[in-house]
Amino acid sequence: MSQTQASALPRFTLKCMQVSIDLKLYPVVGMNIQEVMIGGAPDWIAPKQRLDFSFVMDLQGTERRLPTYGVVLTNDSRGLDIRYRPPTAQWRGILTKLLTDENVR
Repeated sequence: MSQTQASALPRFTLKCMQVSIDLKLYPVVGMNIQEVMIGGAPDWIAPKQRLDFSFVMDLQGTERRLPTYGVVLTNDSRGLDIRYRPPTAQWRGILTKLLTDENVR
């Protein structure tokens, strides 16, 4: 998938999803299968920098962390935008299930 196509994908939010950077939790402002926008991230994180982080999901009271990494696209007043590597081969299915479950409630 080209960069233009990935950026054009619609973004969504999940109430159960946060991101952990250096063991601190930050809210997900919007995400899709390849990019995530994180709110309130530290300003020392620079564009083009590789960043290790984890997606943190609250699954019915159980915390699940999926470590991954990505490249910072921007870090400005809108948030920290990262093009990331899916943390698992089942990532698309996990996101689909979480979205479906949240929309059913």
